Amino acid sequence: MTKESSCTVETKNSMTEASISRNLIENAVDAVQQAADSIFSNQPAVPFHSNTDLLSLDEKEREEIQRDEEENYRVRPTISALSFCLTSVLSLLAIAHSLVDQPEVLSPVERDQLWKKLAAETKMAGRAAYRAALILSDPGAERSSLQ
Repeated sequence: MTKESSCTVETKNSMTEASISRNLIENAVDAVQQAADSIFSNQPAVPFHSNTDLLSLDEKEREEIQRDEEENYRVRPTISALSFCLTSVLSLLAIAHSLVDQPEVLSPVERDQLWKKLAAETKMAGRAAYRAALILSDPGAERSSLQ
């Protein structure tokens, strides 16, 4: 086998591996989305307002929203934690898909922008997982199972 044909085979194998990885990630997204749809189909939405959203409100409204969210998390810790865990998983799978699917040729500026975007999305996914951890560790939460 020549050096050139060896590179061609290696490139084809790499493309096949990326295609398989992409398909597996897409299947994982579908499975998690189906689980979320099944779990939350008969449940009221789990409230969440980002700090950025809350900054536009006056202090009284902000405190009321935060109090309502915290109360919801205490009353429905299982559903709330599940919601944040699955949100985190879906976000991380989307990031993984972006990493597998990224163009092979990017300018340094484009690559830097992509990586900064993926880092920001990863932080958001981490925050959702952290919020689930806070809910699960709240000693005042009413422990319940899924109905």
